[in-house]
Amino acid sequence: MSFDPQSLWPILAREPAPRRYLLAFSGGLDSHVLLHALCALRDRFPETAIHALHVHHGLSPRADAWAAHCKTIAEALGVPCEVFKVHAHPLTGQSPEAAARAARYQAFARVMRPGDYLLTAHHQDDQAETLLLQLLRGSGPHGLAAMPARASFAAGLLLRPLLGFSRAELHDYAL
Repeated sequence: MSFDPQSLWPILAREPAPRRYLLAFSGGLDSHVLLHALCALRDRFPETAIHALHVHHGLSPRADAWAAHCKTIAEALGVPCEVFKVHAHPLTGQSPEAAARAARYQAFARVMRPGDYLLTAHHQDDQAETLLLQLLRGSGPHGLAAMPARASFAAGLLLRPLLGFSRAELHDYAL
């Protein structure tokens, strides 16, 4: 299957129309594709607002530039972009990546309201990587379930609408 915005619609339409789509916008290719696709489908959900959320972890010397890039891209598409500065302090035994992920999701949870859907741009390759890491860690059945396409989150839902697409398909679309 190749990716195009229209192929995203049946996935989004499985759920009742949200009040807002809140897109976790890292500035990477995957979240760019998801943002562009949502904008291309806007006429299908006229009552639903789209907002981009970028988390500035301060872990990279280019973090300020990434945040500015995300705001520029989103606003050029007519989408407001909110940047959250977080401090990801790893707990004992926690990796910096895990601490950053926890800080990200805490920031997202703070802005979620009833009827909101948080969208992430996780795709098939991310799913395979997660499954492999869980296998290597010796996870049980729960860990081997990998990432769900839909989960309750904060006051709304967390959706991963790109799980059916590979990174190569998203890359081909972006070109």
